[in-house]
Formats: sequence, structure tokens, C-alpha cells
Amino acid sequence: MSERARHMLALQCTLITGIILLAMAAAFSLVSQRQLSEKADASFQSDVNAILYHLRSQPVLDHTWLSQTENNGALILAIELNGAPLLYSGATRLEDRDRLVALAWASALSQGFDPMQPPDSRLQDQEVRFLFSDSGERFRAACAVVPLDSGWANITVVRSMAPERAQISAQFWAFGALTLLGLGLLALFSWGFAGHVLRPIQESQKKQAAFIAAASHELRSPLAVIHSGLTALQEAPPDRAEHFRVLADGECLRMSRLVGDLLSLANADSGSWSMLPGEVELETLVLTVCEGFEAQARQADIQLTPLLPAQPLPRCHCDGERVAQLLSILIDNGLSYTPAGGRVEVSISAGEGRFLLLVSDTGPGVPDDQKEQIFQRFYRADPSRRDRSHYGLGLSVAREIAALHNGSLTLSDAPGGGARFVFVLPQSQ
Repeated sequence: MSERARHMLALQCTLITGIILLAMAAAFSLVSQRQLSEKADASFQSDVNAILYHLRSQPVLDHTWLSQTENNGALILAIELNGAPLLYSGATRLEDRDRLVALAWASALSQGFDPMQPPDSRLQDQEVRFLFSDSGERFRAACAVVPLDSGWANITVVRSMAPERAQISAQFWAFGALTLLGLGLLALFSWGFAGHVLRPIQESQKKQAAFIAAASHELRSPLAVIHSGLTALQEAPPDRAEHFRVLADGECLRMSRLVGDLLSLANADSGSWSMLPGEVELETLVLTVCEGFEAQARQADIQLTPLLPAQPLPRCHCDGERVAQLLSILIDNGLSYTPAGGRVEVSISAGEGRFLLLVSDTGPGVPDDQKEQIFQRFYRADPSRRDRSHYGLGLSVAREIAALHNGSLTLSDAPGGGARFVFVLPQSQ
């Protein structure tokens, strides 16, 4: 499914951006072709003007000038003085030359200009410019009659458009090649971009599947114990019935705690986890939470000590119940992994616009390569230790609570061994 989605996303991205790229390439190609045509037209007109100026200013036309003018401009020149052709063969074959000049005269006549008629004015040239074709080849041409001191002259100038069309064709294929290269690179980029975009979704799906599988497994265990306990309760003698009832009741409490953690994480994932912020005295909150664990600490022979600052702390604008839940998770975790005779300390301080809540224990600690992993869901630092009261969700819930308050929850080594959880809580939300 993910590969199919990647193919579809890459294809759509390539098609959409490819259409835009093709449109831009076509537009640039048309603009470039127009500029080339305008440049060639301006160059031809400049050559014609130079020839007409030379005719007016030079009483004698030599073959050297004619040959250089034709060769430099890739032109065909046909000049007549007072109706008599100038004896000049030019660089082009005579039959081709005569044919092209005749076609140019015919095109000029079709536009109402007769190059064989003397000019109407003795002061002004008469000129017409046009395009014509011969055997599929296009030509630019100009016919003009020029008044001279000794009479008049007519001139026909022809230039092939083949070099210009070859340049346009080469440019077209260059644009096409670059466009194809761009489409190929675009396809590669779209494929990589689609994979990059879908990778978090794929990882999220994998995590979700793993989360559901782990949750199903953990829920199956208390349900199986409850079912077997109720079955045994029906057949057990009165002195044993209470044992199975207590066992089933304990499993119900465990499953209720698991479901509560699952709902908390689900709300955090969906962004629907609500907050009820208020002004909270963190010293009072720490003492209240620690008092709730005193019985559990005495039973486990662990010293639970709250450490409060000498000076009163400012009130904290936060959700007191959520912060108490986070602190309870950290204390319960410390009591669970601290051996008898050990200590769990809870300290609080303030400074630099934040509060620091520290929960330290004298347990075995957590290796450096697992300090971040223990915040993953259903993760246990010691897989061989199957503490039935913990599912590996508490620290995940605690970190979500910290993020909900724009704070952070990290783990480090406590002085002298053990683990130290550091909850950084901003003073203002």
C-alpha cells in the first residue's frame, strides 16, 4: 500500500510540475524564436539600408564592393542602372540567381510595387520588403528604386532564411533536450520527495500497529487472569473464594490503569488532551504527592524524601492535576526499581524563568544507550523483570504531560548511582 501511494504521489507531482515546466519551456521557446526572427529582420533591413546609402553616395559600383557585400551578408544582389542590368554574376550560380530575383520581382508586383518603373520622386527612395518561398525554402527580400544624379537604379536584395531556421531548429531541440532532462530530474526528485513525505506516515503506521499489538497483548493477560479466577471462584471452597476474588479485583485495577494510560496517550496523539491551568503552589503539590506514596515506600523499606527550597517559590501557572500525575509516575517508577534500604528524593527549585522538578533514586540506573528508549511505549529497561504493576507506558505519559506544558522530561545519572529524572517546567505558559 505504501509503495503504491509513493508511486501515485510521485506520478502526480511529476505530472503537475511537468505540465508547468513544459508550458514554461514552450513560452521561452516561442519568445526566443520571435527574438531571433526580429534580430534577423533588423539585420537584413540594416544591410539593405547600407546598400541604398552606398548607391546614393558612390557614383561608381565596383565588383569588389558587390562581392564583399554579398559574402558578408549572405545576400544576392541584383542592380540595374536606368533599366540596364549591371554586369555582375555574383557568388551564386547564375540560374539560381536569376530564378530567385524573378521570384522576388513577382512577389513585389503582387504587392503593387514595380521595380522596373523609375521613381516618382527625384528626392526619395521607394522600397518594399517581403518574404517568398522557393522549393520549400523561405527567403527575405527587398526591392527598391533609387533616384541618382545620372538617372535611377533599381535594386533587389535576397537573403535565405535557412541559417535562421537552422538556428531556431537547433534552439528548439536544445529546449526539448533540456526539458526532457528536467522532467527526468523532476521524476527522480518526485520519487525521493514522495518517499521522504511518506516515511513519517509509514513509521507512524508501524508504530501504531506495534502499539495496538502490544496493547492487545497486555490487555489479554489481565482478562485471562480474571476469567480463570472467576471460573475457579465458582468451584472453590469458601476459604479459597476470597483469594480468587481479590486476585480478580487486582487484575481489574491493573487493567483500569492500563486503559487509562492508553486513553491518555491516544488523546495526546490526537491533540485532544485538554488542560485546566491555574495558579499552583508546587511545594504543596510535591508534599501532597509524596504523602500518597509514604505507605508504599515504608512497605518496600525505601526512604522517600521531599526536598523543598528554603525560600518560597512563586506560583506556577500550570495544570496541577497533570503535573501531579507526572510526579506520581516518576515516584512510582523510582520506588519500583529501588531496592530495599534505598532512597528516592524529590526536589524542586526555580530560576531563569523555569521550575526544576528532580526525582532521583538509588536503583540500578539506566544505561546511556537506553536513556531515551525508556520513554518509548511498552519499553522496559530490564525485559527479564516482568513487574506486573507496570506496562512501560507511565514514562511515555509523563513525557506527553511535559510536552503539553511546553516543558521537557529527560533522564540522567544520579550522583552516587541510580537514575535522575529532570522535569523542566516554564514559569509562564
